[in-house]
Amino acid sequence: MYLAHFHIHLQFSLPFLLTIVLTTATDILTTTSVFTTTISTLQDLDLTSCSLNHTTLTLSSNQTALPSPSSNLTLQYVALGRGIQNYTCLSSSPAKPTSVGALATLFDASCLVSSDQRLLHRIPPLLQDIPLETLDFFASVASLAGPDSAILGEHYFTASGVPFFDLRLGGNDDWVAAKKVASVGSPAASMDVPWLKLVGVEGMGISEVYRVYTAGGMNPATCEGMKGEFSVDYAAEYWFYG
Repeated sequence: MYLAHFHIHLQFSLPFLLTIVLTTATDILTTTSVFTTTISTLQDLDLTSCSLNHTTLTLSSNQTALPSPSSNLTLQYVALGRGIQNYTCLSSSPAKPTSVGALATLFDASCLVSSDQRLLHRIPPLLQDIPLETLDFFASVASLAGPDSAILGEHYFTASGVPFFDLRLGGNDDWVAAKKVASVGSPAASMDVPWLKLVGVEGMGISEVYRVYTAGGMNPATCEGMKGEFSVDYAAEYWFYG
């Protein structure tokens, strides 16, 4: 079902939230070496420096076809997005589902990426497996940790089908309506949505956006067994330049 425009109205500490969610998720996810290593690293990480002055997006070798950020722009924010990709099928048939947009909450990951970018790249697959209801619950619990907001903003598509990133929820003035200019398949292309570069067509403070290190969100190959609108959970990193 195509969900209405949404976001989580909560205030909480991101390091505390990540630790609680990932640690408690052992009851939800199958424990793996990657999972346990990520938890251990998060617990030991010192997230006191959030400067992005020396942070550069690193891509795996088969994703380097994405154009680099424009030379006159600097990295402004990095976010972890968790939400849904929406699709529709007119009938149950061999036809391919049609994409009708996406909805996601954007969690500020600037402190995390400035401390350990490789660790950040391991989080989207873990985040994608945590149900949205569970994430909402632990955000409520984590709100007891302090007043700092970890919600950078939200991502959705306008009524005219334009990708929109609203970062004003985090207390900023920045937002951007964008269009896709480049796309490369993800390493697991049958399951994870492509990596993208988008450029702003209207906005404030943000000119280019990258969606990378995606997890989930890919539509079924055909509409067989699917009719009407449906959604697929996904997570991804979003890098904002302005």
